[in-house]
Amino acid sequence: MLHPSTRLQLPKLSNTKSWIVARQRRPLHTAPMATTATSPQALVNKLNHDYEQVHRDFEHNFWATKMGLKGASNEELARTKSAYEAFLGEPSNLKAVREAQKAEGLNEELRKVLAIMEKTFKCYITEDPKAKELKEKLNKLEADLASARNGMALGYKEPKDGGNFVKASSVQLRDRMRVSDDEALRKACYEGLRSIGPFVTEPFIEIVKLRNRLAKLLGFEDFYDYKVMGAEGFGKRRLFEIMDDLEARTRPIMVAARQKLAAEKGPEALEPYNMGYMLSGDTEKAMDPYYPFEDAVDVWARTFAALGINYHGSTMTLDLCDREGKYSNGFCHWPQPSWRKEDGTWQPALTNFTSLATPNQVGSGKTALVTLLHEGGHAAHFSNIKQPSPFFAQERAPMSVAYAENQSMFLDAFAGDAAWLGRYARNREGQPIPWDIIKAHKMATSPSLG
Repeated sequence: MLHPSTRLQLPKLSNTKSWIVARQRRPLHTAPMATTATSPQALVNKLNHDYEQVHRDFEHNFWATKMGLKGASNEELARTKSAYEAFLGEPSNLKAVREAQKAEGLNEELRKVLAIMEKTFKCYITEDPKAKELKEKLNKLEADLASARNGMALGYKEPKDGGNFVKASSVQLRDRMRVSDDEALRKACYEGLRSIGPFVTEPFIEIVKLRNRLAKLLGFEDFYDYKVMGAEGFGKRRLFEIMDDLEARTRPIMVAARQKLAAEKGPEALEPYNMGYMLSGDTEKAMDPYYPFEDAVDVWARTFAALGINYHGSTMTLDLCDREGKYSNGFCHWPQPSWRKEDGTWQPALTNFTSLATPNQVGSGKTALVTLLHEGGHAAHFSNIKQPSPFFAQERAPMSVAYAENQSMFLDAFAGDAAWLGRYARNREGQPIPWDIIKAHKMATSPSLG
């Protein structure tokens, strides 16, 4: 079980709608700006409060639009994102922080908070008015594209039923490609996934052009260089050096694995709609009974409890099932960052995370569980950031992407660990997964073991 201080809840659509309507009825306002503070501590208190406000406003709208909840508004999402970025990019905030850093007698904790505030504001400062205009335009275009993609009629043409169109989300299409014995169906699902590209191409190209224009205006090579520098502290050239080295050293393993697969199952096994199935389709189906969908939350909770993970009073809203109009990727966000307030009181996190399981489909239980382990790992990380400012507990730059993913990737790896499977993978009758199935799956998905 989870720690008693942790509260789980399903999304309350009426409450979400009421919040959205209430926000929309408020007069439009710009982001809070820094004001002259009487002391460094007063400045920190104000910036902490103002950051929480713009963070919460944006994140509630982000969740509502991504989940396709009634009352969600793309215009409000774009507006609150612009207000959020305006606060982070306000030059007077950075100036006030730097002035406060010069004050005499600062204790170590104040120095630490002012340092993270300076580092954060530096990632977003865009003093050129043209850059601000581009950001606001991009926020609107990105929200519109996300809305269009969520409303896209995605699916496949049934090969055995005269080509009739069958609605299916991207997750359902990928699952069928992995487990269906029908090659024609797997190919149809692949073509369904490929249809996303032409659908988003035109608006996405416009977004890419504007992003690169913004980045070059700010002195970067392109938008990717700009984003990598903000999050990791080095540019894309250094990142590509790291990744190119990794690719070169792992390429022989990949080449050998492809050659082995083709030799054992024929060259058609290398087709993109066949590879996943040929590698693990049989073992995925054999393992499926040991991942009952209805047990996913319980297994996640017991796993984390055994690891001693404590969410410290957080409230987590889980949206686990795939449905039409819902964003087709799992994620975890924090409308309320956790932090320790000036008076010593603890502000627990409010966490939203989502999965995309289809309960009656093969593989749905594993999909739900792996997502719970991964996104619940993010939640565990960000629920335990006990620092004196919410600036430490937000996942955007200057938070390193690699750092932010480290704990969640470690925790979702348990779903493929043989010892963990032997302890937690049980069918509906309570029987443990047989070791021969575990071994077969390991051999199928790890060619280097063969």
